[in-house]
Amino acid sequence: MSPKRLVVLSIILLGSLWGLAELWIAELVVGPRVPAAPIQTAAGILLLVIARRVWGAPGSSFGMAAIASAYKFLQQPVWGCKIVAVLMIGAAFDAAFTFYESRRRAASQGPPVLRTRCTLVLSGLVTFASFVLFGLVARYVLRSPYWALPGRMLDYQLVQGALAVVLAVPAALAGLRLGERMAGSSGTWDGARWAFYRAAAAGSAVAGIASAIVLRG
Repeated sequence: MSPKRLVVLSIILLGSLWGLAELWIAELVVGPRVPAAPIQTAAGILLLVIARRVWGAPGSSFGMAAIASAYKFLQQPVWGCKIVAVLMIGAAFDAAFTFYESRRRAASQGPPVLRTRCTLVLSGLVTFASFVLFGLVARYVLRSPYWALPGRMLDYQLVQGALAVVLAVPAALAGLRLGERMAGSSGTWDGARWAFYRAAAAGSAVAGIASAIVLRG
């Protein structure tokens, strides 16, 4: 399979899995004591790191976010804030890791330990920055009344943002390890395994559409 096809299939597969996580975590995690956003973000970071480890393609992380957020358009009502939140994580992750990968190539890629540490640090920084920036965008750009409630924005930025970092760092480490296994084995896949990968990409997309429709409010 050509590298371009692998990237496209992987964006569909991993982006759809991220979308499924967004939909079902929001459905299953209910209540202020267990906020869904940090768990959803950690799931997204896990899949973003896997993809970035297998193929570091600029723009691919935002492509995954676009796929993941697209399923939210099938729900009723459509919450613009939730769509923007996913897109912001993808955009921030893409920008940070594209810059890091360009610097790593310029420095002859560096030792493996440095790559692991940088991945974890960047994942944590991207996660916290996305919570801080989204809180500002939701309140002052989107002007949602929900985010104008006293303490709502700061709770999301500082409390949920910190919790998201705590969850995102081990998720990034798990994504790095899983990505290394995928990268090491994909070069030896036969035709049957590539056919299964194509079917998995298509199946995840169908599952995302079905879940969004089933979980309509």
